[in-house]
Amino acid sequence: LHDVHSYGNLSTVEVIRKSSNIGAVKIAMRLGEEKLYQGIRRFGFGSPTGIGLPGEVGGMLHPLSQWSGLSIAAVPMGQEVGVTPIQMATAVAALANGGVAMRPYIVDNVKNSSGGVVKSYAPRSRGRVVSEATAASLVNAMEGVPTREGTAPRAALEEYTVAGKTGTSQKVDPGGHYSHSRFVGSFVGFAPSRDPAVLILVALDEPKTIY
Repeated sequence: LHDVHSYGNLSTVEVIRKSSNIGAVKIAMRLGEEKLYQGIRRFGFGSPTGIGLPGEVGGMLHPLSQWSGLSIAAVPMGQEVGVTPIQMATAVAALANGGVAMRPYIVDNVKNSSGGVVKSYAPRSRGRVVSEATAASLVNAMEGVPTREGTAPRAALEEYTVAGKTGTSQKVDPGGHYSHSRFVGSFVGFAPSRDPAVLILVALDEPKTIY
């Protein structure tokens, strides 16, 4: 268990801003396995979102009965779990929406050959996942990510405030072990952070540094 940089003591806001693995694990250990697991489930991880696309999967989230003694440290770092992009976007959108999760959809309406609407779709709430105050606190912390002190300074916009989070997930090698050279890098964010109009997720499969 390690971070790329040695940060010293960090506040919860700084843990998010710096994307500290150790900080995330310490928070998870204070929550305990049961509360951590239930929180993950509330955000929709481990189940299909119901977006309506054929073949959607539910990702991977082992039940508590299958957690090992190391899971409480692995899961907060994104190991032992598998998340789809739409799951991640939907979860972060719940924070942007004041703590209320919505069911994503891609079709506004279906029309017949005469132009009449035969079926329409509208936003549907999946319920509250965190309190409005908690969501606001997390948004405030995520506003520090696209800054000079955060992990995504280039995600900042001149005209709008941005809230977001970076992610670096290790890919699994053929032998079943986490790779130390193959990663998926990602950023998910929304703007304007206090009155969101758009949420964007970018994921790069095995990105390379170009000098």
